[in-house]
Amino acid sequence: MMHLMVKKKPPLLFYIIALLIPLLTLLAVEGLLRLSPFYKQYPMFVAAPAMPGYLQTNPELIKRYFANPGQAPDLAIDTQYILAEKPPGQIRVVLQGGSSAAGFPYGRFGSPAAMLQQRLKRLYPEHDILVINTAMSAVNSYTLRDLSADILAIKPDLVIIYAGHNEYLGIMGVGSALLGTGSQTSKWLYLQLRQLALFQFGQQLWGLFSSADNALPANERTMMARIAAEQHIELDSPLYQAGIKQFQANMQALARTYQQAGVPLIFSTLASNERQAPFVSSKTALTVPEDATAAIAVLQQALQQDNRVASWHFQLAELLLAAGKRDSARQHFQLAREHDLLRFRAPMAINQQLSALAAAYNLSLVDSEQALRQATKDGIIGYDLMLEHLHPNARGYFLLAESWLPAVKSYIGATAAAVTTEQAWADIPLTPTDLLLAEYKIKQLTADYPFVSRPQQVSFGPQNTLEQQLAWQRTQGLSWLESSKQLLTHYQQQQQPAQAAKVAALLFDALPNHANSAFVAGQLYFDSKDLALAAYYQQRAVALAPDELLYRLMLARTYYFSDRWPEALQQVEQVLARDPNHAVALRQQAQLTQQMQQAGQ
Repeated sequence: MMHLMVKKKPPLLFYIIALLIPLLTLLAVEGLLRLSPFYKQYPMFVAAPAMPGYLQTNPELIKRYFANPGQAPDLAIDTQYILAEKPPGQIRVVLQGGSSAAGFPYGRFGSPAAMLQQRLKRLYPEHDILVINTAMSAVNSYTLRDLSADILAIKPDLVIIYAGHNEYLGIMGVGSALLGTGSQTSKWLYLQLRQLALFQFGQQLWGLFSSADNALPANERTMMARIAAEQHIELDSPLYQAGIKQFQANMQALARTYQQAGVPLIFSTLASNERQAPFVSSKTALTVPEDATAAIAVLQQALQQDNRVASWHFQLAELLLAAGKRDSARQHFQLAREHDLLRFRAPMAINQQLSALAAAYNLSLVDSEQALRQATKDGIIGYDLMLEHLHPNARGYFLLAESWLPAVKSYIGATAAAVTTEQAWADIPLTPTDLLLAEYKIKQLTADYPFVSRPQQVSFGPQNTLEQQLAWQRTQGLSWLESSKQLLTHYQQQQQPAQAAKVAALLFDALPNHANSAFVAGQLYFDSKDLALAAYYQQRAVALAPDELLYRLMLARTYYFSDRWPEALQQVEQVLARDPNHAVALRQQAQLTQQMQQAGQ
């Protein structure tokens, strides 16, 4: 009798080992690749090479998003230094967004973050408040969401988001030439996989055998001219809706991330230039009668037949505004923007999403668009506050910061200081050189697509003053640091202490470990009779160099003239604790003690 052979079923351990072998192999390869030159990490903050103990924003951060880092566009967050270890009591406010949060074309010190920082110096001179700007041109909600972990790593106390213009034509925008293809899920998956060494290695291998190129060619065109891949995105079209949906999903994820971390979040509505003519319209402008009333009637009748023509809405808005019908004009300016097929400006749906998200997640919402609107003559945001289609001018950026101030103050707490808007405007951290350079950058931007059909040459303008000469030299490669040093020397030689003080303060804000820069700024503010900011910067000098007796004596002098005698005496006594025979300190001690006794203090 034959016996059938029955195969014995392998034990469960066999299957587990069979599954673990490839997994462990992949993990081992991942670990080895992470030790190799093939693996690159691009965190938002890196150790500052020349400033031990400080971090700086990573100038190569944009490479984080490209398979071939060498093909990444020339974009970066403006350099800012922060202490690697957050000091006790420091309040860190972080701003996220695109170019209009970064402060283009003024740079870091023209951004709304810098305007807010300057405002807080006067309102809370005894507080250590640092506003950190992480905004960067051409990025949208994917990047904001992706960078949230890096931001949480620096322990923010408050986050402000001013973003939404780049959902269509920014990096990973639905109509962008930069990483614009793919679904929302695939784009987010790509961002996660880019963190793996195996994925990066695979991308590099693919690049060797593929001619595919997800980057823009290097040329002299502006970023706007190079980034627009899908020019025609109609209102409510599938591509339009995809942009709204990606913004909604990414901002929801961002809100959850910060809420789970216990970090308060402020959403700010977006503003853009309503007086900017549409870049691309479905039909050309109409030829209308010279009589305004007849022209209005013709355009209204045409729009009844086709309400989606941006150029017609814009024509009608201009005529209505000239006729004094401001509300109707504003509506048609906004409809012109809504139907602009080239979506460099956020549609109204973005602000509606921000409002809905703020309500859903119980977040602070600042209506910055309305704040800017209230500052205009006709209730229409135009060239009085905007440089071109969406970047505010210096006044516009200042008003953005002003709109956020109440929400920020509600977090920090009440302040006894009273600072008028006029005083705050006089304080803005921009020099004439910065303003001239920004003006030239806007000339360059608007001399190319989509403002004109063919690129045009622009001239810088006169170079008669030192400010003009330095601005021109900045376009030729002169650093902001060297330019500012020359400007400081010039203002000191011209005996202009107020202008010199502003430049010296900016130098310290840029290099916050330089005690002497803070001291110089404090002295110059004292010379210009601005005792509040004199004390602010002298306090920073003393904190950085507590054994420098001159710094303490000058701070004591500022306290004395501010009628803060107990604080002045405290600084004098600190000097005497280090040098009991210091003649100046002994004399000041006697004088202060006598005055305080007479005043009953």
